[in-house]
Amino acid sequence: MNIQEHVALARLTTIRVGGNARFFVEAKSVADIIEALAFASEHSLQVCVLGGGSNVVIADEGFDGLVLAMCSSGITYEDLSDRVVVTADAGVVWDDLVADTVARGYSGLECLSGVPGTVGGAVVANIGAYGAQCSDTFVSAEVLDCYDIKNDLRVFKKDECDFSYHDSIFGRAHGRYLVVRATFTLSTSGVSKLAYKDNRFDLEALAGASGHKPTLAGVRAAILKMRSEKGVLAGSYKSAGSFFHMPYVSSERYEQIVEVARSLDAEKEERLRPWAWKQTDGSYKLAPGFLLEYTEFQKGYVRGSVGISPKHTLSIINVADARASDIAQLAHDMHIAVENIFGVNLEREVEYIGAVT
Repeated sequence: MNIQEHVALARLTTIRVGGNARFFVEAKSVADIIEALAFASEHSLQVCVLGGGSNVVIADEGFDGLVLAMCSSGITYEDLSDRVVVTADAGVVWDDLVADTVARGYSGLECLSGVPGTVGGAVVANIGAYGAQCSDTFVSAEVLDCYDIKNDLRVFKKDECDFSYHDSIFGRAHGRYLVVRATFTLSTSGVSKLAYKDNRFDLEALAGASGHKPTLAGVRAAILKMRSEKGVLAGSYKSAGSFFHMPYVSSERYEQIVEVARSLDAEKEERLRPWAWKQTDGSYKLAPGFLLEYTEFQKGYVRGSVGISPKHTLSIINVADARASDIAQLAHDMHIAVENIFGVNLEREVEYIGAVT
C-alpha cells in the first residue's frame, strides 16, 4: 500500500472543485483497505471513501484526513439456468458493469445506464432512474465495519440494508460501513421489464419498430440518449449530478403547491406536467426542477464561475474555475428560493466533504 500526501482531489471529482487530501491511498484489494484503515486509526484520522467522484463537493481547504480511493475492478458471473449472479468489486465503474451485463444479454440493470460513479457508491446511495433502483436486483454486499477493530468482512443481505429512495443503512450510518463488493441477481431472459411511465419516454422508440418489445441494447441506447439530452452523462458538464432529492409532501400540501404554481403561471404548470407522482400512502413525490422553474434559478442560469446546466435544472455546474464555496452558496440560494415560494424543503443529495461553506 502506497500512502501519498497532499494529493489534489478536484481532478478526481466530476465537478472539479476542492483542495488536497492530507493523506491519500488507492485501495486495490481488501488488504489495502484494512491497512489504510489501520493507518487512519493509528494517526486519529477521519476517513473519506472516494469512488467515481460524482455526487460530492470537496471543500476548498481539502480534507484533513485519509482519502481512500476504491480502485478494485473485479467482476464475476455465476450462471444459474434462468438467472445469473453477478459480483462486482466496489471500485468497478457502475456503467461499465451495466454495459457488460447488457452485452451478455442479462436484464435488470439496463434502466440504470449512464449513472455515474462506482458499484460501491451505487449501493450506498441506492441509485435510481427510469423506474429502477439498485436495490431491485441487489442480493448482498461484503462490508467492512470501521468500528470493528478485527476488520472482519461482514455480509449484509438485502433485508439488512434498509434500502429506501436514494438511501441505505450504509448512507445513513455515515462513516461506519465500507462496501467492498456487491452481488446482484439478473435475468437471462434478455427481456427488459420497464416500469417507468412518462409522456417523455417513448417505448416504441426503444423497440425500434412498432409492435416489438424493446431489446436490452435498445433500452440502454435510449436512456443514454435521454441522459445526454439532459446533460447528465459523464463529461457533459463539470457537475456533481442532481443536487437535490425529490421531496415528498402530503396530499394537502400538494394541492397548495398546485394552487401557488397556477397562480404564478398556469400555462407553465400545465406544460411541465407530470411534475408530481402520487404514492401508495397518498403522499406525492415532487420534481424539484419544477419548483425551481418558478424561481430565477432555471436552466442556463449563470452567476460568475458557477451556474445551472442549460439542460438540467438540478445540475449545478462549474462554469469556470469555481470554488466549492461558490457551489455551496448557489445551492443554498436555490433552496431558500423554493422554500420561500412553495414552503418545500429541498434536501441536498450531493455530499459535502470537509468544511464546505
